[in-house]
Amino acid sequence: MTATGRAARTVVTTALALLVLGGVLGGCSSEYTQGTSAPAARPDTSLEAARTKLGLIQQDPCYTSRDLLRQWPVCGRWEEEVRNVANAAAGARPDDREITDPSAAVETGHEHFLRAGCPAGVAPADPATCVAAVGETRVAVTRLAAGIAAAR
Repeated sequence: MTATGRAARTVVTTALALLVLGGVLGGCSSEYTQGTSAPAARPDTSLEAARTKLGLIQQDPCYTSRDLLRQWPVCGRWEEEVRNVANAAAGARPDDREITDPSAAVETGHEHFLRAGCPAGVAPADPATCVAAVGETRVAVTRLAAGIAAAR
């Protein structure tokens, strides 16, 4: 088989997989449902998903870089992901202050990042303010990770 034939077969296989997946997921409802032979379908609000995503967030250069002055211009998406995970974790454990307090701190860091005009990554954003906002979010991520790790 030629390279073109393999590429075409890959495209067709991928398209079929997406159609099947779309059909399977397309019938899902956002409401709780009772199945006849399976436990009730419920939205995934577990901390396990947040724990997994937070592990990935902590591998991102926006979290690991020592040079935030160079890194902050590309951290807009990271800030959004952190915020989403923090909100999900707080939603999963709304009465656990070891999770809700750092989640609120993530929100504060994110808002400072937005207010300073940092998501665009260019002037007129003040680099020092943007670096401080990313740093603030990073500290909150560390606290959130500790809170999620302590939760069982």
